[in-house]
Amino acid sequence: MTRTEKPRHKKPLDDRTRDSQSLRVILPEDVWKWHILEELLDRVLSMYNYQEIRLSVLQDYSILHQGITALIDNKEAEHVVRQVVNLNHPDDNISLLSLRPEGTISVLHQTAQNYRRGEIHRLYYHGPMFRKNQDMQPMEFHQLGVEMLGSDSILSENEIISLGMRICRELGLRDTVLEINSYGCEWCRQGFFATVRQYVKDNHGDYCRQCHESLSENPLLMPMCQSDHCLQTTLKGPRIQDFLCDKCRLNFHKIKRIQSNLANEYRVNHHLFKHFAYYNETVFDFIVRNNNKDIIIGGGGRYDALSEATIGNKIPAVGFYLHLDRIFEIMDQRHLFIRQNDDFTVYICAQSPDLEIMMLQIVQDLHSYGIGTILGADILETETEIANAKAKHCELMIILRDENIREGKILIRNLVKEYQDYIPLNQISQEIIIARKALQHS
Repeated sequence: MTRTEKPRHKKPLDDRTRDSQSLRVILPEDVWKWHILEELLDRVLSMYNYQEIRLSVLQDYSILHQGITALIDNKEAEHVVRQVVNLNHPDDNISLLSLRPEGTISVLHQTAQNYRRGEIHRLYYHGPMFRKNQDMQPMEFHQLGVEMLGSDSILSENEIISLGMRICRELGLRDTVLEINSYGCEWCRQGFFATVRQYVKDNHGDYCRQCHESLSENPLLMPMCQSDHCLQTTLKGPRIQDFLCDKCRLNFHKIKRIQSNLANEYRVNHHLFKHFAYYNETVFDFIVRNNNKDIIIGGGGRYDALSEATIGNKIPAVGFYLHLDRIFEIMDQRHLFIRQNDDFTVYICAQSPDLEIMMLQIVQDLHSYGIGTILGADILETETEIANAKAKHCELMIILRDENIREGKILIRNLVKEYQDYIPLNQISQEIIIARKALQHS
């Protein structure tokens, strides 16, 4: 979804250090952690029968522009459009393509091509997204998006919420708290919007100019200026809960009751606001307490009206996002990434010249048995090679020397048990396989 969510208050924004990075490079020491994170996402989503969809990083500018400005007032739409990273034609300023800022609009367009009323589409995607930060500099971040299209039932909302909570817990974030609110239907919001606008007008002296204009246009916004005065004034103002019709009030009660029965800890946040006005009824955030601050790691809600406004075909939908960079950072701080010790690797080095062919033959033979290898590229002292092998987390090392080879043997050193022995050249693979089994069962 187009979910550039603003937090409930200013403090979580201070934790978004990674959001300010314009370029993201994930180094090898972190890549294995990302594999764990992504594999877990895929596993849990598969259990819920969600199918992965891989979206293009390049988006059609006109389709994207139409989607992200749907159901948004003019000034707010201008602000959102400025956050999109566009690719202009080299000879003019016409934007033909944009870098993917979200995934929901593409998913809606793809689903609409073959959607039939009554069908349920469960889809998810994860990968890099691109937007401009507060300084209008391009930034890259990673996001999971989960969409359930085709159902407007209470069950669908609870499935989506429960799935998000399940993923957070599977990632080790067992202290994740669900915050929920209801935006009601179109009729509920009419009374709420009128009352908020009058409240903002009556209290214009308590708002800065920017917040006064923003809240007058979109009462669902949360003040994000530098002064807490605007925020506190809003928190004292009207609550949308007081304007829900009987149907929306009953639906929200059902959501709370079901989540409570599922043992998902939740709290109602009457001022849980989303940056975009296309949400209806249930909205929610996933909150983690980290470093004595509440961090929003994801959220979402129901967005039934978005498809009709963008593609002319009404498809009821509900979904959520997870901010994977933020989740990764918290998991790393809490030491939740555990490297599996299943990878058995042999370090191979030569301490005499002209042994390249033999080294590569040994590598080729070991690879045929599924044994990983690392080659020492230079001729170094034994102690240096041992240190190199240990730094690469190798369990065994093979040391090739001319004098040993002439005698028909090579030296194998066990780096785990700290002993070494000479073995015949024609038994290298068999001895390595035996050693691997012994180490894996020790």
